[in-house]
Amino acid sequence: MTPEMPGGLVQQFPMRLPFLFLSLCFVFGAQSQITFPFDFETEETTPVLVDFEQALSSVVANPNPNDNNPSATVAKIVRQPGGEIWAGSIVTLPDYLDLSAVGAIRMKVHAPLTGSIMKLKLEGQGVSELDAITTVSNDWQELEWDFTGLPSGVFNQLAFMLDFGMYGDGTDLSTIYFDDVELFDGAGELIQVDLPINHEDESVHYQTTSFAGNFAELSTDPTDETNKVTKVTKHYLALDYAGTTVSTPLGLASSIPFESGYTSISVDVYSPTPGLPVRLKAEEYMNMANSVETQVNTTTSYEWETLTFNFAQPVPGTQPFNMNFNYRILSIFFDFGNPGYLSGSTDYYYDNVVFNGNPASISEAELSGPWLFPTAIGPNEMIHVLANGTDFERLRIFNTQGREVYNAWINGTTRIVLPGLAAGMYICKLGEDRPITQKITVTH
Repeated sequence: MTPEMPGGLVQQFPMRLPFLFLSLCFVFGAQSQITFPFDFETEETTPVLVDFEQALSSVVANPNPNDNNPSATVAKIVRQPGGEIWAGSIVTLPDYLDLSAVGAIRMKVHAPLTGSIMKLKLEGQGVSELDAITTVSNDWQELEWDFTGLPSGVFNQLAFMLDFGMYGDGTDLSTIYFDDVELFDGAGELIQVDLPINHEDESVHYQTTSFAGNFAELSTDPTDETNKVTKVTKHYLALDYAGTTVSTPLGLASSIPFESGYTSISVDVYSPTPGLPVRLKAEEYMNMANSVETQVNTTTSYEWETLTFNFAQPVPGTQPFNMNFNYRILSIFFDFGNPGYLSGSTDYYYDNVVFNGNPASISEAELSGPWLFPTAIGPNEMIHVLANGTDFERLRIFNTQGREVYNAWINGTTRIVLPGLAAGMYICKLGEDRPITQKITVTH
């Protein structure tokens, strides 16, 4: 089948597994009553692994016990000759996952080579997959895949496709060990990312979501070690639409505030090649059909430059721009349209993702001093909000997972009560186009 170009939210596996395999998973995998975490130390923590496409799984003694993984027993997958490049093993969970707040998966991996793709795929009533890449060889390392924000009650199967993209030969080079598979809160107390993205706020969760052979991480600017940026690696096995969503699957904390005459986003990019096509795609949360894509080319090599993407000028043949859509997912595609093998694994960088909004909108400079107080309140205490003059402004409050818990129009100085909020940190946003923000903490 020809895959629909994803935007980093719910990725469709471009080579769907045969119907027979899926049927077998439901027959045999349903026997498993084991849920997270899996550590393979006891019968109670070892799930049923159902192999497919000539993968052979087993539980064995740790081949390299050390400080990185002192476990006695671990899982092992050997990819045999004759299997497909997506050979692996699948676990069926007893219940559907709730990924709304705690949706990141981490596990320890022991692989023979660096640069190997470790793919985790969620299945059930939908499909989503993410990749991580090994950076050490013949030793244990911990890798992470962040699915936070995907819909709950959809996924109850987890497929391990380790060393994805390579044909197995049954030797040590096709043998992967893994251990300590667990769900965890990828964001913790960090705030869901929103525009502008400058990578400098230590309270913000800058985790990204890469797909189709991309890998991204928070990194140091290659020209300035004091500056933080996102480094994107397009793997040599990457597909032509490999990309990176600038957030977890939850998307940005608020929708991109497009309005008539203000439809562009600027991004600072660093690329080794001039004339490289860079595409930016915006889409609605959990609705990839409502999307818009625009594209520009780089003009320099090994230098930072600011590229401006005007969504009012979409790529021909893609969806038209619709001001009524709530675009919250934003993805960037380096060297779009070219598979990774054409240039080999290549690093790109981006920084300062900024919506070029209406300067007449409310800005932080228009208010002096704190605009919301107190910043620490009890679960039903009152807060004071100082809006801009007599004009009505929208006040929205989000939890650390980016979920909106309050939305109202206010004007002037307003006192409000926030009932029913759980203890924790919240981010308050005042204004719609260029909102100002402030954090508050709800105590017990």
